Amino acid sequence: MKKIHFVGIKGAGTSALAQLYARMGYEVSGSDSQEVFFTDALLSQAGITYISTPSPDNVEDVDLVCHSPAYNDQHVEIQRAKERGIPVYTYPQMLGKLTQERASLLITGTHGKTTTTSMLGALLTSVGLDPMVVIGSKNYNIGSNARYGEGLLVAEACEYKRHFLNYQPQMLVVNNIDFDHPDYFQDIEDVFLCFQQLVDKLPADGVLVACGDDPRCRKLDTDVKVVYFGLDSSNDIYATNINESRGVLRFDVWEGSTPLGTVQFRSLGRHNVLNALATISVSRCLGLNFQDVQVSLGQFQGVYRRFDYLGRLGGMEVYDDYAHHPSEISTTLRAVKESFPNDPLITVFQPHTYSRTQKFLAEFVDSLTLSDEVLLVKLFSSAREQDPGDALTEKLAEAIRQRGKSVTYVENLEEGTRFLKHYATSNQGIVLTMGAGNVRGIGEDSLTFLLESKSE
Repeated sequence: MKKIHFVGIKGAGTSALAQLYARMGYEVSGSDSQEVFFTDALLSQAGITYISTPSPDNVEDVDLVCHSPAYNDQHVEIQRAKERGIPVYTYPQMLGKLTQERASLLITGTHGKTTTTSMLGALLTSVGLDPMVVIGSKNYNIGSNARYGEGLLVAEACEYKRHFLNYQPQMLVVNNIDFDHPDYFQDIEDVFLCFQQLVDKLPADGVLVACGDDPRCRKLDTDVKVVYFGLDSSNDIYATNINESRGVLRFDVWEGSTPLGTVQFRSLGRHNVLNALATISVSRCLGLNFQDVQVSLGQFQGVYRRFDYLGRLGGMEVYDDYAHHPSEISTTLRAVKESFPNDPLITVFQPHTYSRTQKFLAEFVDSLTLSDEVLLVKLFSSAREQDPGDALTEKLAEAIRQRGKSVTYVENLEEGTRFLKHYATSNQGIVLTMGAGNVRGIGEDSLTFLLESKSE
């Protein structure tokens, strides 16, 4: 096999795999929208420049087709490949092949996968273990969402549609177990069963690293070695003396009754303390020196779209975050208010998927009312759903308004950008664009307008 074609090559996962196979010497091509994504530059860095719009002609002379789970057999390239007898794999199946070919460390959980995978990828790289890394977003330390190496495979593993059951872990991190993806999972029990099925795939000499503060993680049943991390001292690895101020976290780390030392890095929120503790727990299992872990975390530059600093707009600091589930939103907003207690906060939120917004409407109201003010952008729909036509975003806006919060609703990014530019001329504090869609564009476009205005 020499030529691989990726359908939906600009996706966070597929772009990472495309980069890895290109660096392994395969000829890689792909198709996708002509819209520019953050992955365009990453693919170009890996030498992948043949990216076209979808066409049956693109797969005429390839040896294998890999496609994003966002596409099915109705896609013209997938149809043509199957007509010609060309092997077709989904992204989870293709990543699954890699996990079977080398020892693999998988990081999963409803929340925190990308940041923890990034921390671990950066750590193993810094200590010379030469990992192969697959992340759901750009890691600023690695400079991409993928890294080719000869060592351990470190990969983010998503539970949606049980995709991660394609993978074979040697070591598994479970950050938390929460109810998400209501378009697929029936309830929280169904979600838990999914995670238990993954744990069951660990070999006899495997290791499970799980958050002991999460009751559902504690319920996972296995005969392999288990290391629990968390904020409670009953865990194997835990934190004390947590302090956060203006985007910097500092805390002491303990292994049982033994103090390991103090960790400090640029981030915020106790959820990121937990992500770091997961990383530290893995490092202990691998026998790494704690001082090396301290240095690596201290140099951690963060992840694209995870409380990502964009710049200053008038009197306001603009950040962007991927949080799109009510639990993630609540956690992030509480962390921002704790880390920046004197700064007014306006959250620019764009709901993602009808099923999630409909199922958790009351929870979204509860979480967003933690912000001082809210700018709501019309829902960003998923390709896997159809618009039910019941104006969900407006319902969400009205429900937040009834809780006494100032809410502005806009139909698109252009309206949101106009609002934010005007808002920033007479306000100070924090702007946080938030959601799994393209809401980041409001912050970026507002800052671009500011730079253009200054240059005129």
